[in-house]
Amino acid sequence: MDEETLNKAKIKEYCEKYPFLRWYGDPLYMGYSEDGEPADDYTWEDEMPEGWRKAFCPQIWDELKAILEKADYVDKFRFAQIKEKWGELRMYHCGAPEQIYDEVEELLNDYSKRSVDVCIDCGEPSTRMMLGWIKYVCDDCAKTKELGWHIPKSDIDAFYEDRDAYIETHKAELDANCRHYGD
Repeated sequence: MDEETLNKAKIKEYCEKYPFLRWYGDPLYMGYSEDGEPADDYTWEDEMPEGWRKAFCPQIWDELKAILEKADYVDKFRFAQIKEKWGELRMYHCGAPEQIYDEVEELLNDYSKRSVDVCIDCGEPSTRMMLGWIKYVCDDCAKTKELGWHIPKSDIDAFYEDRDAYIETHKAELDANCRHYGD
């Protein structure tokens, strides 16, 4: 069996366990497939950055499935979008029955809050915040993978209290830690 066929079989098995991960397209951007058939080589989990997948999957899907089973809604639940926004994991869905709606929202919001403590790239605990496009990374990823300024998470309040003063005081350090293409 070739790698592509093996991958499709693995995705099919995964989506049988977690039907809500079947990829029908992103209704906010790409639209659902014209024939309404799910993709056999992609899931909603693939929309999640690698570090968060390593840290949260499949635990989050097991917890979500347990909630959805309470309302017999496992096969009906659909995501609308999974993405990073302002450094946090965001998972938007197309609704859930009233009896479990608050529980679903609480679970997804909990993982959103937890995501800032996890490196988006590798899944290790985050220690730094990238500036510009906000995201949280560990020291190793900040040193080897990232571009732009990044600050210790312990400095976030000071940074937002007076951004200009923080930058002026820490400019040499920010520039020294900044990685550019080709560095």
